[in-house]
Amino acid sequence: MNETAKQPAPTTSPIEERFAAIGEFHPLAAEAMRVIDGLMDSGSPAVMGWSSGKDSSVLVSLVLTVAVARRKAGLPVPPMLVVHTDTGVESPAVRLLADGELAKMADFARANDLPLQIRVGKPSLYTSWPVRVIGGRALPSFPTGAADCSKDWKVDTGNRLMDEVFADLRKDRTAAQPVVMTGVRLDESATREANIRARGESASEIWTNAKGRLGLSPIIHWSADDVFEYLGYASAGMIETYSDFSETLQFYRDAGGSSCAVVGDMRMTEAAAKQKSGCGARSGCWTCVRVGKDQSAEAMIEADPDRYGFMRPLNLLRNFISNTQYDWDSRNYLGRTIDADGNVAVGADVYSPTMLDRLLRYTLTAQVREQAAARQLGIPPRFTIMGFRELVAIDAQWSMYGIHKPFHALKIFFEVMDGKLSDPPITGPMPRTPVPKYGKVHVGRAWEDDRRTGDPKRDRMLSGGIRSHAHEMFHESCGFETKQLSSGEFTTAWDTEDSFDVDEEGAADFVVLMGEEYIDRYHNDETDRTQAMSTYLSMGIVAPAHASIGRWHAIAQRTQWMQRQGLVGEVQRERLLEILEDQRSHGMGQSVPASAQVALFDEGELVQLDDGTEYAYEEEDEGDRAPAPMG
Repeated sequence: MNETAKQPAPTTSPIEERFAAIGEFHPLAAEAMRVIDGLMDSGSPAVMGWSSGKDSSVLVSLVLTVAVARRKAGLPVPPMLVVHTDTGVESPAVRLLADGELAKMADFARANDLPLQIRVGKPSLYTSWPVRVIGGRALPSFPTGAADCSKDWKVDTGNRLMDEVFADLRKDRTAAQPVVMTGVRLDESATREANIRARGESASEIWTNAKGRLGLSPIIHWSADDVFEYLGYASAGMIETYSDFSETLQFYRDAGGSSCAVVGDMRMTEAAAKQKSGCGARSGCWTCVRVGKDQSAEAMIEADPDRYGFMRPLNLLRNFISNTQYDWDSRNYLGRTIDADGNVAVGADVYSPTMLDRLLRYTLTAQVREQAAARQLGIPPRFTIMGFRELVAIDAQWSMYGIHKPFHALKIFFEVMDGKLSDPPITGPMPRTPVPKYGKVHVGRAWEDDRRTGDPKRDRMLSGGIRSHAHEMFHESCGFETKQLSSGEFTTAWDTEDSFDVDEEGAADFVVLMGEEYIDRYHNDETDRTQAMSTYLSMGIVAPAHASIGRWHAIAQRTQWMQRQGLVGEVQRERLLEILEDQRSHGMGQSVPASAQVALFDEGELVQLDDGTEYAYEEEDEGDRAPAPMG
């Protein structure tokens, strides 16, 4: 009788053995890894959105753990990309954590021969906090206004970065489509759950978003306890991944004011939910004034001054800005719009030149103090708010709008660097009071006539705008020709970029080598206030967006005309009220502001300020260069 042939025992692949071992202590992690492994089998690149928080950190860990297991098993690993947004104004503790974890990812990928790319996106120079607020373009995003900061710095930057990533990945149309993965979870909030379900997100099946891009949400059904449990196992070395997450867990403990990361996270979540006017971030930007108090930052500073005390100057500056929301003496009172009858509103508008001067001094002082402290400790500065690029952008913007004398921002910089430090005063919040509105003063439409006459006796300084006849005359050597605008006027064809930009190296060289000379020569009341802008253009340091030369020319012309009328700089409220009263006595001034207005300084759309007033601002395309350090 023949013996029955023995069948070979079923074998388990090494990679499945690894997943099964992890499943013994974290079944959800093993399940997610199997789904990610199947995705990698298809050859689809994995695009991971990472914020530095616990959820997105678990997501990246899952993907990299699977990638290592596949590499050890001799299986192919498709391209992987980590996509991260640096707003430039995160809490320094968050930024230090993020940079450290990104470095760990890169080291882990190199050590294990993984095809990992890390892409970091930054807001455009034009929308960055220093240029947006200190440059005088807009007020901070106060609780009573729109959260433009979140859109500009996070949403728009993230979307632009993702578009760039997909453009690169889809160059080869025959390759497998990339799949975007995030660490979203259903139990984060009712709103988040509704949005996730509306998009049809799934932890095990590929889904498609509104742009037609593929998505996967591996931890969508995890609870916060599941997330912290995973981080704990990774910290204990039971999961082979890029980090032990000790700094991540430390952050949650400190920011939540607890000795336990889980409790700290719960406290941060509860605090964020109570802040109805905030953006929902549990560890927000140090500049955020949509909340009355930065609870996470203050909890960290109070709990561990030695570790987090360096953030105190930033918190003081944030508190000063928040507390002075209703300080009407810090506002400019000459409106930024002119109606069809030549009237300009008199009422509290954007920050006054004096307030902008103070904000720049306070900001540079905080930065200089940190640089000195870092040198003493023998470490790199733990935060950098602005570089020469942002400084010159602010100076150019102040010049173009006639906010200050030419090169005033540079003058402040040198004073601070010479030791004239200024810290924001510690004050309580000012009570909310009605927005002061007084009516309109008549300025006429002379600027419209003047810029079209061609009569030197009338045009004088005004006719220049940003045009330089000298550069056009020597265009063969200088490279600047004449450009005709849609209005029929001519200006100099300055170099342009895809978006408003400042050359980083050129800005540094100008400030350090020529800044003080130009301050001595032009920082006076007699000089055309647009001189700084013209200088930067002529040296190729500042470049407008391709479609913005006409707007810049018109803005400069109007500023020059306003300077002739004595309506630039710190126009005091009392003087404007005298003019308004005098005009009313002659039947000219308006006591009730007109509703229909057209832009005096810009041709952009009208946007709402926190106090309900409207002003026009110029929309630029975006760029994403990193700030340059100073000092």
